[in-house]
Amino acid sequence: MFQMAVYGKGGIGKSTLSANISLALAESGLRVMQVGCDPKHDSTRLLLGGRAQRTVLDYVRDVPVGRRRLEDVIEEGSGGVLCAEAGGPEPGIGCAGRGILTTFETLKRLGADSLETDVRVYDVLGDVVCGGFAVPLRGDYADAVILVTSGEFMAMYAANNIMRGLLNFDTGGPRLLGIVLNSRGVEGESEAVRRLADAAGTRVLAEIPRDGLFAEAEAAGRTVMEMFPDSEAASALREVAEAVRGAMDGTVPLTSPTPLDDLQLSDLAAGRPIRPASGGGIPRTGCPGCGLTHQRVMMSCAAYGAANAFARVGGTAVLVHGPMSCAYLMDVSRAKAVADAFAGRVSDRSLRSGIRSTFMDDEASIFGGNAYLKAALDRAYADGYRRIAVVTTCMPGIIGDDCLAVTDAFSREHPGVRLSLVRADGDVAGDYTDGFMLAAESVAESMDTSLEPDPGLVNLVGVTFFDLQSRDGLRTLEGMLSVFGLRVNCMFLDERSPAPPEEFCCGSADIPVSDTAPVRDVMSIISRRTGRAPFPAPLPLGIRAYREWIRAMGRLTGKESEAEAEVARAEADYAGLVEAHRPRMEGRSALVVWKMGGNPDWLLDTLEDLGVDIVRVGFNTISRKAGGIPDTSHEAVADYTDAQLMEDLDRFRPDFLIGDVVRPVPDGTTFVKLVRMGVGYRTVFDFVRTIGNTPLIPATEGWRMIG
Repeated sequence: MFQMAVYGKGGIGKSTLSANISLALAESGLRVMQVGCDPKHDSTRLLLGGRAQRTVLDYVRDVPVGRRRLEDVIEEGSGGVLCAEAGGPEPGIGCAGRGILTTFETLKRLGADSLETDVRVYDVLGDVVCGGFAVPLRGDYADAVILVTSGEFMAMYAANNIMRGLLNFDTGGPRLLGIVLNSRGVEGESEAVRRLADAAGTRVLAEIPRDGLFAEAEAAGRTVMEMFPDSEAASALREVAEAVRGAMDGTVPLTSPTPLDDLQLSDLAAGRPIRPASGGGIPRTGCPGCGLTHQRVMMSCAAYGAANAFARVGGTAVLVHGPMSCAYLMDVSRAKAVADAFAGRVSDRSLRSGIRSTFMDDEASIFGGNAYLKAALDRAYADGYRRIAVVTTCMPGIIGDDCLAVTDAFSREHPGVRLSLVRADGDVAGDYTDGFMLAAESVAESMDTSLEPDPGLVNLVGVTFFDLQSRDGLRTLEGMLSVFGLRVNCMFLDERSPAPPEEFCCGSADIPVSDTAPVRDVMSIISRRTGRAPFPAPLPLGIRAYREWIRAMGRLTGKESEAEAEVARAEADYAGLVEAHRPRMEGRSALVVWKMGGNPDWLLDTLEDLGVDIVRVGFNTISRKAGGIPDTSHEAVADYTDAQLMEDLDRFRPDFLIGDVVRPVPDGTTFVKLVRMGVGYRTVFDFVRTIGNTPLIPATEGWRMIG
């Protein structure tokens, strides 16, 4: 079967010519099928007596998969031409390009390829505006391409642009049959189109005259070939059909065009002789991401970051506007966090995810997902949710869903619902952290800034609260706060928060959980909302940070004597821990590779106090955002590479390589993986014990010794 695609500027007459060419081919004895690839679905109308047929996409939307039949979407028209129409969404919604893909897949699945046809004609909407409408240019759908144009510059510009698109689907052989001039009566248009064809290395197949017979035939719902077979126009159309037959039997060669560059197009428009091509060719746009060497791979998208943030606010229905698989994967990840909270016995109440899907599917990608979003909002409201967050994934972003119109209408209908919309559009808004910040800003808007702070309450602010997801971590935090008679008010953002975000301002101090770029960003959001400055020290890790934090809190609360007493107690306790562990660690050497956020001094200070020789500290925090390089009071190498690491391992032969990414090490060196540490200074010695015990683990697993 020979397949041919007809392209050209919108309104140039492709559908009329396609129907006439199909009938001319059928009259020559060929079995022809014509597929209209345009939401207007008027390509085959003249072959069906002026009647529009049911489109493939309407059929797919209305009929379940198991009940679909090929004969329901294909009709026989004039001359025995088989007719099919893709159809598409209403103007302004959905994605018609995706509809073309679905049409082709559906026809193939229903067995269209098994029909006994000699030639298939694809009549395609307008210019090559996206990948969907370019599908007929692909090698498995188009053996030949015909371009329809007039002598008007924009029509020729579109034809040249389609030639560029044809090169992007290069199959290794020529596929352009030629150009058909559909005359508009423009002065000198025949010469202009032939100049375009000559410069591009192709031919003009025929000149279709501007003739009132076309309007007369269309008014009757028929083709010129059928009503006026002896006319000049019909004769020109037969020339095109003969060229197609010649391409089928190899007597008419196909060409690989050389599209005009911008300067050549200027010559064409001005009527000047067209200069030679610049020689550089048409620039091809590659994927610069494939050559990334210095950026960390995006671990998850902005949509997940936003959904995860909203899911931490109790009583929130998080509507993930997209396919069910997106919501499922997000919910599974959330379930892991909930399971960790229960395993660590850090939550005494049920933690619910609240993540839901709007269940967008292939139909939604074509016809738009607004109805799916509205239905999901109604379901959440019916289930009793009065706090709802909508997060968009890739699909609604790509097809341009107007989600704001849906959420605005819902808010007017239900004024008592707190409704948030984050247009993350999958990864269009960035990575996980970017999405988290968008959601955090939305949640922060709910803070009641009129509330008076309670001097006995403080807030914790963080992107993650992993360090507090253990009983030891919580006990340490409670002990630190009890020195000053304080309790936690709000954990922003964490599902275990005692108070909701609305009551955030009841806290008298806003304490960062860690000193990392994302946490600083969240603190900036809160400061903009409340006008409050953050507490100057994050939750401490290590004795030095613990000392500074206790003293800072003493100054804030006016309990400096209590703070100094706690510092003295902690330093004495720390000294005892160092004395107990020093014999095991003194004299050993360590190389530290730091890829985590935050300050590494808790580890480096402790190692030095234990008598460990730190031969190198390398920072490899390849952050996608500014502010990712941590501060330290120790000498360190920034942008530490794997090559530098291997060189240093060979040079220093340290006893320990400490890092958060598992790496091969030479004999005599033990790799120790950095783990979640918690808060305070005592927890550091849990890691010290891990360092000391790791060399005792057999290098070969015991099960390998069996038998």
